[in-house]
Amino acid sequence: MNEWVNQIKDIKPYIGFVYEVIELDTGKIYIGIKRYWKSLKLKPLKGKKRKRKQIKESDWRTYNSSNKEIQEKIKKNPDNYHKLIIRNCESITELKAYEAFYQLEYYVNGKWEELYNECVNLRLRIRK
Repeated sequence: MNEWVNQIKDIKPYIGFVYEVIELDTGKIYIGIKRYWKSLKLKPLKGKKRKRKQIKESDWRTYNSSNKEIQEKIKKNPDNYHKLIIRNCESITELKAYEAFYQLEYYVNGKWEELYNECVNLRLRIRK
């Protein structure tokens, strides 16, 4: 349970990934998203007013889930969980859209009870 399955070596072209955390004894799944990068806001340089921004790699390698219930269960029994990257995405819009897509597949196929997810949140900014 230490590493993500389907990790890629070069994450530079991607903004994040859609993942599944699978509970092995029950088969229940949590579908979520995680960004590869985080933006840090730094103080302005001496004599300047504008804040600086620095991009660094996020904690995605050690990340488990955003779901509190899953986090607690993983702490108690990490060997009972399997972390799987199901899609790498190049934009935030693509990231959120595919998370909703994979969640809605379970709902449309009548398998919503197989997910830990309680709702599908989707708010996209689509630019042309």
